[in-house]
Amino acid sequence: MNQTPPMPRLTTTSPAGTCASTTIHDRRTSTRRAPRALMLLVALGLVLTLLPAMLPPGTGAAPLARAADGQDDGSAAASQGGTALRAAAGGCRLTKILVPRCRGGVLTGAYVQPRAGESWVHAVRRFERSSGGRLGTVHLYYRGDDRFPSDVQKQALRQGGQGPRLLFANWKVDDGYTWREVAQGDADQRIRAQARYLKSAWNRKMFLTVHHEPEDEVVDTKGSGYTALAYRAMYRHVVDVFEDEGVTNVVWVMNYMGFEGWHLKPWFHQLWPGARYVDWIAYDSYMSQDLGGYDPDGLRGLLNRHWSSDWRGFYRWATHRHPHKPLMLGEWGLGERPGRPRWKGSFLRKMGNRLATAPRLKAMMYFDHDEAAIAGDVTIDTSARSLRGFRVLRRSDPVASVVPISG
Repeated sequence: MNQTPPMPRLTTTSPAGTCASTTIHDRRTSTRRAPRALMLLVALGLVLTLLPAMLPPGTGAAPLARAADGQDDGSAAASQGGTALRAAAGGCRLTKILVPRCRGGVLTGAYVQPRAGESWVHAVRRFERSSGGRLGTVHLYYRGDDRFPSDVQKQALRQGGQGPRLLFANWKVDDGYTWREVAQGDADQRIRAQARYLKSAWNRKMFLTVHHEPEDEVVDTKGSGYTALAYRAMYRHVVDVFEDEGVTNVVWVMNYMGFEGWHLKPWFHQLWPGARYVDWIAYDSYMSQDLGGYDPDGLRGLLNRHWSSDWRGFYRWATHRHPHKPLMLGEWGLGERPGRPRWKGSFLRKMGNRLATAPRLKAMMYFDHDEAAIAGDVTIDTSARSLRGFRVLRRSDPVASVVPISG
């Protein structure tokens, strides 16, 4: 949805830290037992190496992934152990541009709306506990001179050990400027300050999109400063400035609205920044009682929302137009359907098994918000059935097997 979610009240309260105890053994005892210990280590290594091949087909690393993904005691040591187990069992890591390496793997994440004065730390923690798993990615929205991630957001991304969650930053860099003015360099001080901040404060792989869903803000009038070509120039300029500042950790995302009405505009294709400037293509899709124009009910409807024109949905369009770019649902959400109390939970429960029908979909970022414009309340816990369905999705093999670590 083309809206900037409200910022929560920020708190500087840090979660309590944990420390692991260390036992120092008598060196003489260690020396006497060294041969046996060495044999045990070799045997353990052999078991871990052969484990994936010994599992039944289709199981992969999912059982270990599920055990490690949010069901430990919350300590850093337990979380780091979970990552090690998943990696040893063939966990699906990410490429340099954060695409899951394994066939069928889908990276997941969410924007989590803070509730009742929550900080980002507590909002992420609550969502993970209720959804049954650790978030691979946290989606956050920024405007203008906002520095991202903030200190509290860094705490939210790092909490619980196991390495930081990935950040997907959505930045309306043009706040106070037209797109054309940004492209001409008027906001360069802002852009360079953010680039330098990332290098010093968050030099980790992350997603970044420049002004998501630009379609409904295009003013197709010469001199407006908001034409599709002006957007393209702005996007390119931000990338160029980041590169000039030596930023190397950003994975660039072109995030469309994905709405058929905009795709049919004569200027739509002018928004595209060019293959060199885009690592991922994202779009946003929702299903609810008040939204129509879908394929048959289910995942295909979510991915290919359309009406009766020759355009048959965004997923189909993107796979044809840009066959070498990974696709992402930058936002997605489901509302309840009155009179159909089982619909949302059933949709979510079956979704994991249906992801194989969309092999180009490599990431999905849920929009956990109680007022997602016309889609309404799309939070994961609108009902007990809905929450159970989301937990089943989180445990499905395409999702649970992915380890959000590049390498």
